[in-house]
Amino acid sequence: MNKPLQILLAEDHGIVRHGIRLAVESAHIAHVVAEAANSDELIAAVKQRDYDAIVTDLSMPGARTRDGIPLIVRLQRMRPEVPIIVVTAMRNAAILNKLISKGVQAIVEKSGGINELHSALVAAAQGRTYVSPGVEALLARVNLVGARIGKEATLTAAEVDVVRLFAHEKLTAGQIARRLNRSVKTVSAHKMRAQRKLGLSTSQELFEYWQAHDRCSS
Repeated sequence: MNKPLQILLAEDHGIVRHGIRLAVESAHIAHVVAEAANSDELIAAVKQRDYDAIVTDLSMPGARTRDGIPLIVRLQRMRPEVPIIVVTAMRNAAILNKLISKGVQAIVEKSGGINELHSALVAAAQGRTYVSPGVEALLARVNLVGARIGKEATLTAAEVDVVRLFAHEKLTAGQIARRLNRSVKTVSAHKMRAQRKLGLSTSQELFEYWQAHDRCSS
């Protein structure tokens, strides 16, 4: 890179935000020209000027602006030409894969080394994508590899019904079975198949994914 990237940095933890700023500026990779401590401030900052890249946490508070995937989608609509680098502690494989499918430039683990953020910024400057090794390993462990990376799983109508009733309406398997006039065994099979397709191993991960999916679709 000929000159440091002019970036917008969004992170709700002040110490973390300060550490990221020091790390990228000391390496002369980027210059933080604006900061945001919540999603509302992030949206306001995006409206004020142009940036070479946006570096943002995925989960941040905001009185008027939703965070998570809906926040990323909104940023992309506002500034489709600006690469987005997500720095997150998220370990939900389906949500991380959904971020890739949405076209984020990079995903960097908060638990990773600062060199990972450096690599992500360099990739953004060169128009390439970057995914932290830890995220790649997580996706590989749940078999989200090759053609499945960045491609959302296709659930059957029956699987969607079961997952929606479980995660959105918070019904038990027995309640879902009665609602759909199916056996508990059939309901459980639909739920497990949906989890496998999405690369999820627990009911909590399925709940988190559906909440993110539902908020993004609304």
